[in-house]
Amino acid sequence: MTTYSFGVPGIAVWTSHLLIGAFLVYIGWTLNKGRPLNKNFAIALIVLGALAMLYHSHLVYYYNSK
Repeated sequence: MTTYSFGVPGIAVWTSHLLIGAFLVYIGWTLNKGRPLNKNFAIALIVLGALAMLYHSHLVYYYNSK
């Protein structure tokens, strides 16, 4: 089985990508239909975006400082 940075199993990475992708599809579908977006979903998008930026910044720093 494949592992990613810091030994994270591939199945965890793939599952999280599928779940986040499904969440983004739902939000896109909701907005495309002209329905208002639930405030909790907007907050979840902000949190996911911030976590993605922090995590990838950490990876860039970690692998470039070696």
